[in-house]
Amino acid sequence: MANKITLLDSEKITFNGVFDLKELYEHLYEWLNWRKYDVSERKYKEKIKPTGKDMEIKWEANKDIDEYSSFRIEMEAMLFGINDVEVQKDTAKVKMQKGEINVKVSAHLITDRKEMWQSRPQFSFLQAFYEKYLYRGAVERMKSEVWKIGWDFYNEVKAFLNLYTF
Repeated sequence: MANKITLLDSEKITFNGVFDLKELYEHLYEWLNWRKYDVSERKYKEKIKPTGKDMEIKWEANKDIDEYSSFRIEMEAMLFGINDVEVQKDTAKVKMQKGEINVKVSAHLITDRKEMWQSRPQFSFLQAFYEKYLYRGAVERMKSEVWKIGWDFYNEVKAFLNLYTF
């Protein structure tokens, strides 16, 4: 099994107000795509209630770094009471959404992503040697990169939602 080193663990963003759901969705997808992450939607669930739509969206974005390691960013968005509203934007009326959003962002460093060592259990002692002595510098460098990209994505979500407060 691949090793998963968590560097950002479910950092939460909460927003309640008016926003553009389609634009948020596309912006975050493009932000990850532009940085060469393969984004897959693990879950999309929608319930219609009298108070509005409740939605659950889960993404997993992976980027292979080398033959042994990859970066993973996970996003979980829970939306509650989402209703369409018309908002005056400059001289035109625009359809947007109003409701509550809770977003959780996690960032992980995945080592032994192809499970090379797991397929050969007789060499498991070599994995410890490899990671401790030969690959340690690379792992430390990648940990700081994953931590930074995780916080960058978190701040991008937060900044995008804060655009609608002004």
